[in-house]
Amino acid sequence: MAVDMSVELRYVVTWREISDGMKIQMRHSPAGRWCYRFLWGLAALLALASAIILLTGGVDAFDPGMWSFLLIICLLLVAVRWLTALALLAYARHLGEHRVMVDEEGISTVSERHTNQTNWGFYGRSFESRRVFVLITPDVWGTGVLILPKRGLAAPQDAERLRSLIAEHLAAG
Repeated sequence: MAVDMSVELRYVVTWREISDGMKIQMRHSPAGRWCYRFLWGLAALLALASAIILLTGGVDAFDPGMWSFLLIICLLLVAVRWLTALALLAYARHLGEHRVMVDEEGISTVSERHTNQTNWGFYGRSFESRRVFVLITPDVWGTGVLILPKRGLAAPQDAERLRSLIAEHLAAG
């Protein structure tokens, strides 16, 4: 007798879950790592340029406009993932409650405005955090991302079944 390994998730996605999923995507896709390094390199360059100007010209070398410009750039560097997650949250909320069925065939997603069936071959890797399971496509950008919030599981043992299904079909990160 075959054991039913299907797992159902029901959830309305939250900003924190999207942000966690994006952080995982950024860390584990080659392009994401490059962008992350670029942003931090830019921040370091701005800090170095500011330090040089302050050391050579003093505090008076910066006018108030330059200070506000540097502050805005630094805030944007820190908040880029959060702002993107906020934009994606608006889209996910527009779709409404998600009902996701994960089984041997693949992943079926149904919401109030969208239905999608994806086989396991679409995703290449999986990652898990405290809040979410994340499936990422194997392309260099890691553009295809599926975030499965753990709170959407009906029972605690469903997490282990989902982990088993994912491990059986995808390479763990």
